[in-house]
Amino acid sequence: MFVRVGLLVLSFVLGVGCRDESASPTKDPEATPSVSPPASVAVTPPSAAPSPAAPTLPVLPPRKVASKTLVDGSLLGEFSFERAAGDEGMAWLAAEDACVAAGKHLCTATQWQAACDADPAVAAVETWTLTPERDAGFFVRGGGAGCGRKTVAPGAQANPFRAGACCTPALAAAGRDIQPAMLRAMAKNVLDLERTLNARRASALAGFFDERVRVFLKEKSRAEAVGVFEHEFGKYEDYATVHELCDFSADDTTYTADCRKITRFGGKIGLVLTRYLFVGGSGKLRSITDPAVYRAFAEP
Repeated sequence: MFVRVGLLVLSFVLGVGCRDESASPTKDPEATPSVSPPASVAVTPPSAAPSPAAPTLPVLPPRKVASKTLVDGSLLGEFSFERAAGDEGMAWLAAEDACVAAGKHLCTATQWQAACDADPAVAAVETWTLTPERDAGFFVRGGGAGCGRKTVAPGAQANPFRAGACCTPALAAAGRDIQPAMLRAMAKNVLDLERTLNARRASALAGFFDERVRVFLKEKSRAEAVGVFEHEFGKYEDYATVHELCDFSADDTTYTADCRKITRFGGKIGLVLTRYLFVGGSGKLRSITDPAVYRAFAEP
């Protein structure tokens, strides 16, 4: 009996597999077996594993950080510091763009340290800084006890426990035998130049240039120098520069600012030493050169 049933089943399977494809299309098609579960069985779609909740990092409302003398003797001007909600988990470039959209920039490592010295609560959150490390990556501050924690992370790395902090411009000014009031005036001149560069207003630079000005490798007239920057601003819509530290020296007729600055253009970031030569009385810019590149321009 079992053998007979087995043969019948086998002949049915073979018959289905070898059925005549030339049969009349008007012939009733074979019924398709139902794969639906019985009505009494509820179908529950598989649920994805729950993703971990994004951490909520403490917000630090805008606050003024007072001017102070740093441990190296340089004078850091007053600035505003803020960590807004929603900036956690960003890569470096996204964090910087968020600050730029707010009219600020990521705080430099120098600014972060000053803000943390003023309020140790700043150290509670691991934070991107604007400052590149010379080989690769960017300095990350905080995320531990006290204000001394410092690490380096690749710019493309997004960490849900890392945030950005935004600052208004301020630079650390150093100068042997230069009085603090004069240092502040010199630093203000550089910061005014920085704001004009970041506004990408080439025509406004004419007010900073002397009648003849050396721009990197060539001496140019004031109008020609303006034209150089007009070309650069037109070519690179993301052009921006931030001076972190300037070392000033002065003689009877001129003063020099050797400035460590972070510059961005064409999607690349570089750390450069730029030397500005100003006329002493007028404060007009007579020369701009780049004696050293601390970190070659590269994508963050």
